[in-house]
Amino acid sequence: MHDKKSPYIYIRDSKKKRRDPAIKPAAIILIVFLLLFIPHYILQAAAYIDTLQQLEKMKEGNNELNKENTSLKNELDRAQKGLENLKQEMEKTKDVNKKVAYLTFDDGPSTNTGKILQILNNEHVKATFFVVGNNTDFGKEAYRQIIAGGHAIGNHTYSHNYRTLYGSVEAFQEDFMQLENLLYETIGQRPSILRFPGGSNNHVSRKYGGRQLMNRLADLKTKEGYQFFDWNVDSRDASKIVQNTDTIVQSVLNGSRNKKKAIILMHDSQVKTTTVQALPRIIAGLKKQGFSFDSLTKDSFTNQFIKQKPAH
Repeated sequence: MHDKKSPYIYIRDSKKKRRDPAIKPAAIILIVFLLLFIPHYILQAAAYIDTLQQLEKMKEGNNELNKENTSLKNELDRAQKGLENLKQEMEKTKDVNKKVAYLTFDDGPSTNTGKILQILNNEHVKATFFVVGNNTDFGKEAYRQIIAGGHAIGNHTYSHNYRTLYGSVEAFQEDFMQLENLLYETIGQRPSILRFPGGSNNHVSRKYGGRQLMNRLADLKTKEGYQFFDWNVDSRDASKIVQNTDTIVQSVLNGSRNKKKAIILMHDSQVKTTTVQALPRIIAGLKKQGFSFDSLTKDSFTNQFIKQKPAH
């Protein structure tokens, strides 16, 4: 007997035999593809990873450089700051040793104020005017001319009336602010410097406001941000209604001798004609003594007869 395969089995075998030749070439192609391209992609991946590692190292290097740059910048900033401090200290030393005369004129403005401004302009000298209240067109124009000439204006109270302004702290404040407001309306400035009428240690104020009034006022104005100035050279032009010209000149030059900083008291009220006459000789004499000239500011050298401490 012959073994006979069922037709179904034969058909399946036949189909199997027909698929085998097609499978082998495809497998070979796949193997060849993998052998050719997988190493290529592996090399590319390795190169990519290596690039990433190099970039990370570069980034770390940049971070180190940035740290070093920051450190160097900080060192440079500290060095520059130290240099600036040294320069400032040298300037302070230079300023301390420099001879400076501060010409100050009280009680104006008057017609003498304009004459004084002309002399100062001719001599290229700056000064300070402690003015009183003058609400006229003439007075306002004089305030403007002082500022236009590059000089300083200080508050010397509106009325300059001892009885009025030294009656109490409140009375002084009212009189003081009356002038400050007038100056602000006229020249757009509220002066930060002042001179008390009669000086900070005047005795007339005691008659009206008591022995401690000036201490109270000095302390109050300082706390409010003002700087008050007395003087260390007296021209003596107020010792008489009209003082001798030579007396004024010699008082200033002798009083300024051997001083590094001279705050010189003079007056430009209407009767002080000899002060105007003495001024050119005063300027010339001070220049011979080695003085330069400047106007006062809040930060200038000051001479104060009393200390700013509260009264009890």
